[in-house]
Amino acid sequence: NRPLSVSWLRYKTCDKEYQSLLTTTRRHFFKHDLSSMLLNNPRKFWRVINPVEHPDIVLTASNNDVIPMSQCAQVFNDAFISVFTCEDISSCPKVNLIPDISMPEIIITEAGIYSLLNKLKISTASDHVGFNNKILKNISASICPILSALFSQMLSLGCIPHDWRIAKVIPIFKSGERSSPLNYRPISLTSTICKLLEHIIHTQVINYLEDHNIIHKYQHGFRRGYSCDTQLAGFIHDIHSALDGGSQVDAVFLDFSKAFDRVPHHRLLTKLSRLKIHPNILAWVKDFLSSRKQFTSANNCNSSFKPVTSGVPQGSVLGPLLFLVYINDLPSCVSSRIRIFADDCVIYRIISSVNDQKALQTDLNAINAWCSSWLMTLNCSKTKFMSFTNHVPRIPTSYVLNNNTVDLVSTYKYLGIHLQPDLSWHYHIKLTLAAANRSFGFLKRNLKQAPPNIRKLAFSTLIRPKLEYASAIWDPEHAYIINDIESLQNRAARFIFSDYSRHSSVTALKRRAELPELLHRRKLSRLSLFHKLYHHASLHGDFFEPPAVIFPRRDHPYKVKRITCKSSAFSRSFIPRTTIDWNNLPSHIASEKDTTKFQEQIQNTDAI
Repeated sequence: NRPLSVSWLRYKTCDKEYQSLLTTTRRHFFKHDLSSMLLNNPRKFWRVINPVEHPDIVLTASNNDVIPMSQCAQVFNDAFISVFTCEDISSCPKVNLIPDISMPEIIITEAGIYSLLNKLKISTASDHVGFNNKILKNISASICPILSALFSQMLSLGCIPHDWRIAKVIPIFKSGERSSPLNYRPISLTSTICKLLEHIIHTQVINYLEDHNIIHKYQHGFRRGYSCDTQLAGFIHDIHSALDGGSQVDAVFLDFSKAFDRVPHHRLLTKLSRLKIHPNILAWVKDFLSSRKQFTSANNCNSSFKPVTSGVPQGSVLGPLLFLVYINDLPSCVSSRIRIFADDCVIYRIISSVNDQKALQTDLNAINAWCSSWLMTLNCSKTKFMSFTNHVPRIPTSYVLNNNTVDLVSTYKYLGIHLQPDLSWHYHIKLTLAAANRSFGFLKRNLKQAPPNIRKLAFSTLIRPKLEYASAIWDPEHAYIINDIESLQNRAARFIFSDYSRHSSVTALKRRAELPELLHRRKLSRLSLFHKLYHHASLHGDFFEPPAVIFPRRDHPYKVKRITCKSSAFSRSFIPRTTIDWNNLPSHIASEKDTTKFQEQIQNTDAI
């Protein structure tokens, strides 16, 4: 039995060493590796702590038969190209020429390309030939002269290589039935090197358009200085102002069907030429859009190549800008207020009589006519309207779009927030808290062994943003709602330190974790957005008026006039409420024009 006991002892020794090494490795993983992953690659962090298998996509035919896995890629590709526009060039509408301006020529330099290469993100996907940004960054010094000469020649000749016209399309699920290919968004993986030249062209074109105020002021998508928050601030303030005056506002939320994929190329190029885009750029964009091909990859299979006859590639650099140009003249055909965020469009009007309803209906007809002329399609089943009012009953109204009655809804999710007719935020906050609580429960289950710094980082990075999305717009004043929101952070503080004792002060735990109250953070968010709007050249006049008098001894020079509010709901809304906070800021903070420095100063002061 001696050999057996020796072997058993050796086994126990090895097992002890193994368990010790496993414990050490696990501690190192949670303390160092996971921390780095959470900071630098949150997606990978989620994949590690929640390893979910990615099953093959299952599609069904019209007769509900399951489509073979190997054929799904081809079915996707056929579905994606089925929405392309067939354009009759002879029927292209006329576009007015912008007078007295023209875009200057683009000058490409090695220094500019080197700077661009250094700013590239290495986490982006490879293109259809396996080339990616990481490769470019690694050879940036040696490739700059080559790219500079290549790009300059391409712009002068107005052409691109054949391979740059090929896109690998990845279907990304949106919503609805997963078995329908039309419920997936086609994301194009285009040439990595081509994207560099697209960046250069994009910068020059957008600067030209912005410098000459060509893009409509109420288009807030894909523009520097604009965001979902600025769009929501303007829209919600308009509605609140009308409700405060006792009015009803009817808003129609338009849904464009496959908008990016339907843009007809000849009509797009016509609009670009009438905007006086430089001829070299115009010729290059024409070649960029011509003779394109795509294949779709799904379930580890590739489809055949199909020609791309319309649309701007989703996933390209120029695609969003080209779409902005194409839809830019839509607001000019209506008299009601219209706000656009990329292809999300809302048109609204104060309704005081049947004439106002008729005017809004006339605008809907005009939009439908614009779509007919410019070969865009509205999805009538997804287009909804809401009557914002404090009156019961409301003024009865109804609207028709393309011979279809537009549905009246009592809730609508617009740019990530849930709207209701009286602009109360109870429903939105309820759903926000529910989503954040589900995510928090997930973290508690998966980070039991993580140290406090990882737990705090996970909460701050993955949970708190859910609680604070667009919070400047819906920040509540009622104490019970404030406490409901803060209770989640209170539980997070206990989770961070694994301290669930009733004798422990949650306030002390939050102070130890350096977690300021969410109420305070929402106030900072309101002031930051207010500062952004105040110093925005195009948007300032929509929100602010100078006060009748400024007292130099007690007022800062950026003081704004307080809005007279008849209702408590309006006084609690973003602009009227934050005006008071803004006017009370110390002069040295209010006078700071740089947004980043302003945010740093208000975070480091006790004055607010």
